[in-house]
Amino acid sequence: MPGNDALTEALILDALREEADRRPLDGVLLIGIRACSTVGAANQIVGAERPALLHLDRASGAVGCGLGNRESFLGDAPAPDDPASFSVVAVNVEAAKSYRLLREVVAQTARALDPEGAVLVAGPRKGGAEVAARALQDVFESVVLLTYRKGHRIYRAAGPRPLEHAADNDPEHPGGKSEPTGSASEPADQRARDRIQVVTLRGRPLHLLLDDRIFARGRLDPATRMLAEAFDVPRGAAVLDLGSGSGVLGILAALLEPTSHAWLVDSDPLAIQVSRENAVLNGAANISIRLSDVLHDLPDQTFDLVLMNPPFHRGRARDASLAERFIAESSRALRPGGAIYVVCNRFLRYEPTLERHVGPVREVAGDPRFKVLLARHSTSGK
Repeated sequence: MPGNDALTEALILDALREEADRRPLDGVLLIGIRACSTVGAANQIVGAERPALLHLDRASGAVGCGLGNRESFLGDAPAPDDPASFSVVAVNVEAAKSYRLLREVVAQTARALDPEGAVLVAGPRKGGAEVAARALQDVFESVVLLTYRKGHRIYRAAGPRPLEHAADNDPEHPGGKSEPTGSASEPADQRARDRIQVVTLRGRPLHLLLDDRIFARGRLDPATRMLAEAFDVPRGAAVLDLGSGSGVLGILAALLEPTSHAWLVDSDPLAIQVSRENAVLNGAANISIRLSDVLHDLPDQTFDLVLMNPPFHRGRARDASLAERFIAESSRALRPGGAIYVVCNRFLRYEPTLERHVGPVREVAGDPRFKVLLARHSTSGK
């Protein structure tokens, strides 16, 4: 676990002990916790298996620790609007991929509390803690700084405001009420249309739902557009859009070749949600959408074509290990003669990894910023 997370979660555990010293804790909800050791320590403070875990991404977090704690993922029902109430809700702000998502998660914490409950948010001051604190001020009467350590802060919030007050505040504008985006009399379908971007790829108009919480806000970024114009879909192909985001590549593949079947796979529950809506918007029925940490949850599925625009950051730090894992796992699921297309920044050197796991590599599209690489298995297999 990165050092920042370790310090953040140490602050959460210290504050949780103080809460337990004040009163018996009927339940604790831990959001975005990264380390199994943190979950184990929380079990010791509150009672074995009593803390519940809410993960913001299936690719990270204290998933599968084997400690018996109830776990759910953002986007699952009913968390965090669980009918059960918690004495404490604690949030590791570093688990949120964007400040928009962080504000939204924090704004919902009041709904999970019992009347005497408290919310704890912790993380780097410049990495989301102060953003979370401002969001808390919109939904709680009291928000106080408990302590700070090595650039990290932890805040405690209590006294949820009435729901009608909280509803007046937009999580995207934690300092106060947001500007209206439409009049109360504006039809709901008009407001929905305002959230949809229409793009043309391969001569086809595609409708993409805009959502600030996912990569590129759901818009078609230049690198993905370059890949979208470069790949071919064989008849009857099983297509994998790995790290699918809004699902544009897999949806396009399914529409280009109706005899194919596209699998859209992402570890982010919110991206999966948007992909499902985009598939419906574009009338793509030959599609399966799966929430998975790379291909962990599709162990037996194989593919003729793999499309990916892999991430090369973990948080704010550059990290190519996830992209290398994308390539390694998809290559093992690639059928003989199958192809992998990768789009990436030009300075990234994925060619050796592709050659090692798949086969010869060539650049099939590019500009000064991006390149599209194609690697293909031999017909006889690896």
